[in-house]
Amino acid sequence: MKRTRGLVSLCGLAALALMVPPVPVGASPGVTTGSAVRGAPTVTWLGGGVLGVQQVTVSPDGLTVATAAQDNTVKLWRTSDGQMIRTLTSHNGHVDSVAFTPDGRFLASGGEFVPGDPSGNVKLWRVADGAFLGDFPVPQFAQAFSVAVSPDGTLLAGGLAEAANGGQINIWRISDRTLVRTLSGHTGSVFSVAFSPNGQLLASGSADNSVRVWRVSNGARVRRLTGHTFFVSSVAFSPDGTTLASGSWDTTVRLWRVSNWGLLRTLRGHTESVYSVAFAGNSQTIASGSGDHTIRLWRVSNGALQRTLPAPYVNSVAFIGSATLVGGGFDSHVRVWRTSDGALLTTMGKHTGPVYSVAFSPDSAVFASAGADTTARLWRSADGADLQTLAEHGDVVNAVAFSPDGRLVATAAGSPPPDTVDPTIKIWRVGTPASLLTLPGHTRGSTGVAFSADGSKLVSVGRDGVLKVWQVSTGALVATSTKGSPAGPLAISPQRKVVAVRGTGSTILLFTPEGAPVLGTPPTHGAASSMSFSGDGELLAVGEGAYGNNIEIFRVSDGALVRTLAGDPDGFVQGVAFAPTGSALVSGSGFSRVIQVWDTATGTLRTSYDQETGWGPFPQLPLAFSPSGTHFGYGRGDGPVFVVRNPL
Repeated sequence: MKRTRGLVSLCGLAALALMVPPVPVGASPGVTTGSAVRGAPTVTWLGGGVLGVQQVTVSPDGLTVATAAQDNTVKLWRTSDGQMIRTLTSHNGHVDSVAFTPDGRFLASGGEFVPGDPSGNVKLWRVADGAFLGDFPVPQFAQAFSVAVSPDGTLLAGGLAEAANGGQINIWRISDRTLVRTLSGHTGSVFSVAFSPNGQLLASGSADNSVRVWRVSNGARVRRLTGHTFFVSSVAFSPDGTTLASGSWDTTVRLWRVSNWGLLRTLRGHTESVYSVAFAGNSQTIASGSGDHTIRLWRVSNGALQRTLPAPYVNSVAFIGSATLVGGGFDSHVRVWRTSDGALLTTMGKHTGPVYSVAFSPDSAVFASAGADTTARLWRSADGADLQTLAEHGDVVNAVAFSPDGRLVATAAGSPPPDTVDPTIKIWRVGTPASLLTLPGHTRGSTGVAFSADGSKLVSVGRDGVLKVWQVSTGALVATSTKGSPAGPLAISPQRKVVAVRGTGSTILLFTPEGAPVLGTPPTHGAASSMSFSGDGELLAVGEGAYGNNIEIFRVSDGALVRTLAGDPDGFVQGVAFAPTGSALVSGSGFSRVIQVWDTATGTLRTSYDQETGWGPFPQLPLAFSPSGTHFGYGRGDGPVFVVRNPL
C-alpha cells in the first residue's frame, strides 16, 4: 500500500481544464434523450492509456494487474502482454488504492472525496464484467488513501484522512458493505493498511510518523511502532507472517519482528521518499519503490541490497509470486520485471495524457492518435499493433493528419497561452521515427492541419487567427489568410477541395486548400469543437460547445443550415465524424461520456454507448471514421484509443 502525492503534471492540461465547463448540476452522465444507451461499442482493439498511476495490485492468479489512477479510473490489464482489458468508472475523483478479494472475483477501490458528489469514494466491483456493485459508507470529506481485503475475503479495511480527527481506519463487511468498526488513534492521515496473513492483525501507517498494529476481532490496539521521522506511507506483512515492513518519506524502510514487534533492521539507500513496500511470495525479498526513480530489492534476512531497478517516480510495487515484480508511478506506465536479473518484461500503457486528435490513413490501414503527452502514435488499424511513436514535440499535440497517399503524417502542437511551449508543425514519413520537416506553425499554438489533394501543400490553422499554406517539399510559407479570423479545429473534404475552420462569432469559414476564402455559414449554436465532411463533400457536420442541439449540418455549396441534431443534452460535443456514405454520423462528448450514432437523413438517434467512452478530469472524445466505413476510432481524456465496429 502507499500514500498518494500531488497532481499529474501534463503540459497544458491545467489551462485546458479552465477553458471547458463541467457537466450541468443534476445532469445524468450516460443518459441520452430519445434512445436507450447500449453499453459498450463492439471493440476491435484498444490501445491502453492511463494518467498518473497511484497504485498497482495483482490478482491472486497473477494474470491481471489493476491500477488506481489520477484519471479517476481503475483499469484492468493483462499481465502477459500489457493489454488493457477494461476500465472501471464510477469514481469522480482520483483513485488512490485497489485491492482484489482472495478469490479474484471482486475488487475494492478507494480514493479522493469530491465535494457535492452523492456517491461514495470506497467502491466494490465485479472483476468479470467490471460491474459497479456499490459504495461503502465513508465519513464526509474523508479521503480513502488505502484499502485492503482480509485473507478470508470477508472484510475490507480502509485507511482514511478524516477531517474530525486527522485519520482513522474503517472496517467493513464486504458481503453487505456494512461498517463493522472504526479504529481511531492516529493523529494524522492513514496512508496505508495491511492485514496479516492469518487475518488476526491489521497494520496501519500514518502521517503521524508511526505504525500501529490492531487486533481485527475487537479493534484493540496491539502496538505503536515508532522511529520513522516522517510520514509512514506504506506497510506490508511478509507472506509467512513473521515480518512487518514500513516505508517512509524519511527515505528508509524498517523491518519489524512480528513476534515481539522489535526492530529487525533499517534499510537505507533511497535518496527520496519511499512510497511503497511489498514482499515477494517466498518472504525472502522485499521491494521498495521511491521518488528517486528506483525500485530496490533487498534480502530480508540481512538487509543486503540485491538489485536496483530504474523506474520513473514509483508510487507502488507488487510481486507476482517471487519471480516477477510490478511497479507503477507518475509517468503513467506500469512495468513488469523479472526479479532474477532485473529484465524489463512488459510496459503497460501507451498515451499518458488525454487524446486530442485521431485519424485514419486513406486506405484505412493505419490509425493515428495524438494528445497531451506530446506524442502522436501510429497503430495498425486491423489489430492495434503499435507501429510508430512520433515524439519530437515539446508540447501537447492538437492535431494529426495523413497525406493523400498515406505516406506522410503532419502533426500540430501547442498549449493555449500562456503555456505555449512548442507551436510547431512537423511532417513525418510513415515508418521513419525522425521528422522530415519542422514548420514554425502559429503563435499561441497550432490546432489543425490537412494536406492538399496532390500532397504538395499543407494547410494549417492555429490560435493566431491566420490560415497558412505551406510547401511540403521545402517548408516555405506560400499563402496566408486572415479573413474571418480562422482558428480552432480544421477539416478537409474527402476530395480535398474545401477546408473548413472556425471563424469569428461562431461562424464556419470555408477556404480552398490554397488559402482562398470561399464562403461562411451562419453562426453556429456554440463554438465549433470538431467538424467532418460527408463522403461526397456536399455536407459539413459541426460539433459544438453547447448543451443540446449541438450538432449542425451545413450544405457546402451555399453554407445553408440543412439540419440540427439533438446532440448531447448533458455535455459539449467534442467529436463528430461522417461515415463515408454520409448516411450515418457518429458524435461524442467526453463530458457526459457518451458516443451517439445518428441517421443523418432523418436526424434520428440510432444507438448510443456509455461504456468505454472515457472518464476523468480532462474530457476529450475525438472521433474518426475509417474510409472503408467498417469501423470508427476514438480517443479518450484518460489516454486509451479504440477502434470499434460500425454498428449500422
